[in-house]
Amino acid sequence: MISKVPTQPRSATSFTKKANIAVYELLNFDDRQDFEDAYRGFIAPLESKVIKDDSGEIVWDIEKLDFLNDTAPETVNPSLWRNAQLQAISGLFEVVEGIYQVRGQSMATTFFIEGKHGVIVCDVSGSTESAKAVMELYYKHRPRKPVSAIIISQSHADHFAGIQAVLKYAENPAIPIIVPQHFTKEALSENGLLGTIMARRAEYQFGKNIPDARVGSVSIGIGNTMSSGTMSFALPTVEIENEVQTMEIDGVTFQFLLTPNTEAPAEMHFYIQDYKALFVSENANQLMHQIYTVRGAKTRDALHWANSLDKTIELFENEEIDALLMIHAWPVWGKNRTLNHLKLQRDLYKYMHDQTVRLANHGYTMDEIAETIKLPKALDTYWGNRGYYGTLKHNSKGIYNFYLGYYSAHPSDLDPLPQVEAGLKYVEYMGGAAAILKRTKADFENGEYRWVAQVLKNVVMAEPENSDAKNLLADALEQLGYQAESANWRNMYLVGASELRNGINKENSPLDVSGIIKNMPLEEFLKLVAVKLNGPKADGKKITLNVTLTNTNQEYAIYLENSVLVYKAGKTDDNPDVSLALEQLTFYGIGLGMISPEKAVAAGKLNITGDQTKLNEFLSLLDIFEPLPNIVTP
Repeated sequence: MISKVPTQPRSATSFTKKANIAVYELLNFDDRQDFEDAYRGFIAPLESKVIKDDSGEIVWDIEKLDFLNDTAPETVNPSLWRNAQLQAISGLFEVVEGIYQVRGQSMATTFFIEGKHGVIVCDVSGSTESAKAVMELYYKHRPRKPVSAIIISQSHADHFAGIQAVLKYAENPAIPIIVPQHFTKEALSENGLLGTIMARRAEYQFGKNIPDARVGSVSIGIGNTMSSGTMSFALPTVEIENEVQTMEIDGVTFQFLLTPNTEAPAEMHFYIQDYKALFVSENANQLMHQIYTVRGAKTRDALHWANSLDKTIELFENEEIDALLMIHAWPVWGKNRTLNHLKLQRDLYKYMHDQTVRLANHGYTMDEIAETIKLPKALDTYWGNRGYYGTLKHNSKGIYNFYLGYYSAHPSDLDPLPQVEAGLKYVEYMGGAAAILKRTKADFENGEYRWVAQVLKNVVMAEPENSDAKNLLADALEQLGYQAESANWRNMYLVGASELRNGINKENSPLDVSGIIKNMPLEEFLKLVAVKLNGPKADGKKITLNVTLTNTNQEYAIYLENSVLVYKAGKTDDNPDVSLALEQLTFYGIGLGMISPEKAVAAGKLNITGDQTKLNEFLSLLDIFEPLPNIVTP
């Protein structure tokens, strides 16, 4: 529960102040090229700095970032502050004549590529509310031609979830929706099967429920602040299937390059011949990205990522390139600067990959590699490679895990105690909580925040009501957050500190992925139903259901046996326990517990034959996931 008087953040300690001052000596803050690029081509400021959904809830607000006009305070790493200032430069920009970018309306940007008859929209924002604001800003300053095509460059929701709003600006709803191969499967896998826990972890990564301020979140690294709102989905109409594929879209020639299993499982780059512009989605940024994303997702293939950038260079280096387009950053102009940026990004990921694997072969563990690996100066001091999102430590661990898994090879790590049980034993062995607190207070005063956090986690897991332990752990996490160059690390430390002091804010709505789920193909939805099945409760149960979707005439046989759900498309069982005939959305509503079978029957939306008690028994075996599970406490 939330305490009535939230505990306030602390000031920066002398150790934190010293660490942040040292950053000024490491990097060239006199280099203002990024600021010149971020302002270049400015046409108009945002019309909607605050965006609300239909219920009046704020889903986007960058007015609260006005504090970034000041110099970096002692509570923020000055390099991260610089990143935050650059990401806060927002509005409508002309990249080259005919290509426009809107920044600052969502965590991802949107590009408008003007065609012969209409406008091609590339990546449609993370919510329908943000997408509408993006479209209206563009149309206020450019001809109001209809949307003639949509390109979604990759399978993460911040690139596609505003699509239903953008489709409203098309004269014909059947316009091309062009995506990389396997887009649908990957988009729905991430946001469906693991949507609940990933949304919770994303609250930590993006700093949800902590203030945007000098002692709170200042950036999300790849964008300026956390976004929410209504997520939507639409099935694509065109998949790019060949590695290199040329296509004319509304009179504009695109040359696509598939780059799967890079930043996203399904992703692509393209070169726009007519405008001499190269688009690289999220595989090149103005920062170091994540090989392992801390919100939880499939670990990326760092070597393939580097090779995809190399292939992009090789494929297009003989073309004229006036601008490099990146979906989470301001552009880079000119061929020489474009190729230099791509090479430095390529070498960043290649270096991390090769050196992690080298050290692993020397017998270093994952944690030892993270402490050992350092970037060479040319890569480390380039502003476009700084770790505002991914970090060298975390990425090296992701690469190690990609090849060798989480196991260190030490037999004692084969079957360690889980965190609560381990916490109890650690506290017992270390002489009890009071003795630990005495020593950790002294270590805190000496600036040993990493160790204090590591030790006190055990105390909190063993004694979750120990307010002294929770508050000191929060203090340590907070100082680590103040020192972090990575927006992700800062946000996670500070959200953890806030929840230790004040509990989980259950009044704030969790991220809502229902707009994606309701647009899923049925087979993807059935995968979600299968993981909602409570195996222990289903032990010994055997149920067969036939499902006919009346709006599509699709038929499915669903079998529950051995505590596993299996489905067969295009067939029905000859001897089902129960058969359902209903529309797809009604089936989804019943499967998610949003409507009962009885109410669906009464409303004329469901026809049941057979034993209805079997349907109710089946539904009783499906879990409802808690949207806000504990993280920093048991």
